[in-house]
Amino acid sequence: MASSAEVSQRPKIKNPEFINHLKAKRLLPEEFIDDLLREFHDNALDILMALIQTGYGSKQELCQIWCNTIGIAHVDLEKTLFQTDVVRRLPEAFAREYYAIPVYQMGDTITVATATPQNKKVLKEIEVRIGGRVNLVFALPEDIEWAIEQEYRTHTALQDFLKKISASQALTSEERITHTGLKQIAGEEAVNQLHVAIILVGITENTSEILIEPSAEDAKVYFIDHQNIKEKFLLDFLVYKALAVNLKKLAKLDEAPAETARYSRILFPTPGKKYDIRFLSLPTETEEKIFLKLMDRRSLSRLPQFETLYMSKRLQEFIAHQLDTAKGIFLLAGPNPAEQTAIAYAMLSKSASGKGMYLTIEDEIKYLLRGVEQYQVNPQAGLTRRALLESCLKQHPKMIYIQDIENAELTDLLAGMGPSELFIIAGIKSEDTFQALSHAIRLGIGGMVTAIVAQQSAARLCEHCKEKYLLPEETAQQIFITHGKKQIPVWRETGCAYCGHTGFIGSIGIYEYLPVTSAVRSLAEADAPRSDMHQKAREYNYESMAYDGIKKVLRGLTPLKEIERIQGRCIQ
Repeated sequence: MASSAEVSQRPKIKNPEFINHLKAKRLLPEEFIDDLLREFHDNALDILMALIQTGYGSKQELCQIWCNTIGIAHVDLEKTLFQTDVVRRLPEAFAREYYAIPVYQMGDTITVATATPQNKKVLKEIEVRIGGRVNLVFALPEDIEWAIEQEYRTHTALQDFLKKISASQALTSEERITHTGLKQIAGEEAVNQLHVAIILVGITENTSEILIEPSAEDAKVYFIDHQNIKEKFLLDFLVYKALAVNLKKLAKLDEAPAETARYSRILFPTPGKKYDIRFLSLPTETEEKIFLKLMDRRSLSRLPQFETLYMSKRLQEFIAHQLDTAKGIFLLAGPNPAEQTAIAYAMLSKSASGKGMYLTIEDEIKYLLRGVEQYQVNPQAGLTRRALLESCLKQHPKMIYIQDIENAELTDLLAGMGPSELFIIAGIKSEDTFQALSHAIRLGIGGMVTAIVAQQSAARLCEHCKEKYLLPEETAQQIFITHGKKQIPVWRETGCAYCGHTGFIGSIGIYEYLPVTSAVRSLAEADAPRSDMHQKAREYNYESMAYDGIKKVLRGLTPLKEIERIQGRCIQ
């Protein structure tokens, strides 16, 4: 199978009509477009991707402009459900070479996403390989690379993962599965692995629902897919009881039988994909009937990268320096620590290719990271934050990400560690960097903190309907050194059908970062006035959230009132 390093050279396409359209719509200054043409050697496809990545237009808007110029539809692969059997109609090596991946089949026609859908040679080659009718649609090259990584590797990875689960050996038997049989075939731990093995079998066989139905003496396991029901396994009653307990632990439910229906959710990570499984138990005359419905069959969303998080170059360089230094605690601050996960994942994905062990302790695993051992907190299964951290520390990792560090058992354990080569990325609930540092000092870990990045979320303006206007002169003078310039253009929301008449689509991060020097730490420990801390921090390249926010206001990414809200002040 091809590796990521073996990806073919990206297509080079000249699309003068697309360039002319950009100039005609005045989405960008004409001289800037000309600079891009020189930089990318007239490759319009590279320009399209650069504009999306830097936020000059929404992905949907810019791809639609591109597709209008070539007369072919666009498909966003991140929002598309792939038919696994259809994907494999093209070999992986061919998919990489031609930047093409099958998506789904309707009737006798297979829809294939490619970066060069207007290329008749590509169409002919794909039709020969597939052996039937093909409909080509456009997708971005980087989206195709990502989809190939997810769709071709996931099935093989699941099969390999299943082979490592010893209990799966017992599932090949046509006889009733008993405690004794499990132990003989797969060892003592097989009973506690059975629930994982059954879910994995369901996933690899494209099952949409698993039904576990008990009777007085045994339980039947059915796999259901599009109303097709087939009995798969027959379990001894005691094996069923153990299976039900383990599934309830995954679902974070009480293990005892209930007298009413119970609903819950299981986020089940596997190599390459994360599955959203809805758990339902219904009481019967004997025990509980259990339904496991696989709700989300999609690949993981794209892993966050610093470039796509709208971080300034200076902030990216600051984080890169901290990763190179790799010591102490790097705090990620915000109103909700879970919202900082994207930054942590970007840091981990940038670092995990190096030597050493990388671990996470998360309340909810949102992405699966290659080269990283990820653990999800589940107290009912004995996986408390304290127990997970103790286990992680015994493995002498290079880096640990702790999604939420505000736990006395965690901070006491870390404070007692002493000098260490371990680098910890940790989420903490705070409004800004200075509040986060003060909070860390109260928790007893302030001396270990080396750097802090704080993030607040601001509503992102809809690219389709945002409106430019001039700031009132008085307001402009309050914010900027205008050098006599009286008119400062910014943007505000209006509302259209695309954004549901709200004026906004999604959100964007507003950041500040703080190098925690001994001088800054001493001021925080002495509970010095905030103004003194700000003044000292500026000596060490501190950048405030207001500064980052205003830059994004001028870029038309968010309105001024969002920065006012975040800063808690009102600019007239």
